[in-house]
Amino acid sequence: MPLLSVAELADAARIAEIHMTAFGSNAMLLAQFPTPAVRNALKKSIEMKALADIDDPKTTVLVVRDSSLELHSSNTISADNEQTHEHRKEQVIAFAKWAHPVRLDEDYIEPPWIWPTGTNLGILNDWAKKTEAAQSRALGDTPCYRLLFMGTDPAYQRRGAATMMVRWGIEHSRKDGAPAYLESTLEAASFYRNLGFVDVDRISLEYRVDGAETRSIYEEEKATIA
Repeated sequence: MPLLSVAELADAARIAEIHMTAFGSNAMLLAQFPTPAVRNALKKSIEMKALADIDDPKTTVLVVRDSSLELHSSNTISADNEQTHEHRKEQVIAFAKWAHPVRLDEDYIEPPWIWPTGTNLGILNDWAKKTEAAQSRALGDTPCYRLLFMGTDPAYQRRGAATMMVRWGIEHSRKDGAPAYLESTLEAASFYRNLGFVDVDRISLEYRVDGAETRSIYEEEKATIA
């Protein structure tokens, strides 16, 4: 049974594993981190960022655990040699990071990413500028809940994990009277629409991976819910 909870520091490595499993074939990730060596190093960067975000008061890192995945029995013998305990391992199957609203007058700096050597900073920075501009067009300076990342282990999709994590953000945004905002791959856009998000923008970036003869175009949807 999937259980939603706030992530613990011990979950950071599993979050990085799921992130790379879920997004390892994403075209923008492959363009920004162009070699297997860089992507291997990226996994450690994601883990370190997860540790920082879990400790960040302006970010909530959620995980979904499935306690039904593994049931381990261990014979723990008591003084009378009769007692046996069963220990259930709750495996993390999904994660999400929700950034909280930040007012303009707040003294807050998000924990920085530390990118691995070999990162294509040109593509990464160009994409970051486009995403920031899209959010500004959609919301101006309005503080919002923003879904930074969300991923589910592909082996455990369609169990409701993503829906629970998105609804967490929607509920908190409505409680605080702040909009919720997210970026979505084109493939996932219909999932967010079904939960009430409305498309407000689409951005694209033309890029060329090292060694490629032709340029490619990557696109994402930007959506919000009041």
